[in-house]
Amino acid sequence: MLSQLSTHRATGAADLLDLLGECHQRIRRFVALARQAGSRQDVPPDQIAQACIDVERYFTQALPLHVADEEESIEPRLRGLSPTVDEALDATTRQHRQHEPKLNALLRATNMLRNRPHDETARREVATTALALETQFEEHLRLEESVVFPAIRELLSREIQTSIIDELRRRRHNSRPQPGPTPPTTQEDEP
Repeated sequence: MLSQLSTHRATGAADLLDLLGECHQRIRRFVALARQAGSRQDVPPDQIAQACIDVERYFTQALPLHVADEEESIEPRLRGLSPTVDEALDATTRQHRQHEPKLNALLRATNMLRNRPHDETARREVATTALALETQFEEHLRLEESVVFPAIRELLSREIQTSIIDELRRRRHNSRPQPGPTPPTTQEDEP
């Protein structure tokens, strides 16, 4: 099976860095899922289509929330506390913008593959685009994990970290459709 998404949190992380680390793992997982959807020949078409749906959902719904977490909740609190951290924040914000064209290309490619899971051209496009995006993301995630994450732990009080967690959760709550029954929360929706 190419893709199976859990509806329960795997670790029950309570700490801000654990939550951010889980987000980073999901980014890695979904870009790898896209790459596999485009490159594996041993997967039935219905699973290829479902993998594309899962990738599209993650990158259109959950990833923008994570970017907002970083740019609206974390960056303003770290800005000005360290020149090294400020440089990393500038770089990661630029990288967010640089990811957009490749993300859009991946979403176009997964849409094409989802509708034509036997199309070899669509498969190649998904695999190639996912690999390029994977390289971009890995550089970005390593920078955050090596500079920004330690700065959060060292420079932000436990109270500030807790208030950031509250903001992350509110952001996700506010992004859900309000009318009608609420769909079950999946692991990908959580901060």
